[in-house]
Amino acid sequence: MLSEVKAFYKLFPQILPVWIILNILGNTIKITFHVDSKYIVWILLFTSVVIFFIFFKVSFESLFVALVTFSFSVSSYDLVKYYGMIRKKK
Repeated sequence: MLSEVKAFYKLFPQILPVWIILNILGNTIKITFHVDSKYIVWILLFTSVVIFFIFFKVSFESLFVALVTFSFSVSSYDLVKYYGMIRKKK
């Protein structure tokens, strides 16, 4: 159990820069091109997988880290958006 948690922490330096890139890319696409959120999700998923396959070769670990990074990016964006909506209501 503890070794699995340590393995995830070893992946964090790979996740962080791509997470930032995906957040910036998603916001830029949404603001600039007025694309629906359902399409941005697919664009970010594809981009995440391509980045990890290019830099860390095609493997299950690369796919797993790409999916984790994508999930982290989308959930953090939704959290910020939801928190902003709550603050606007007050």
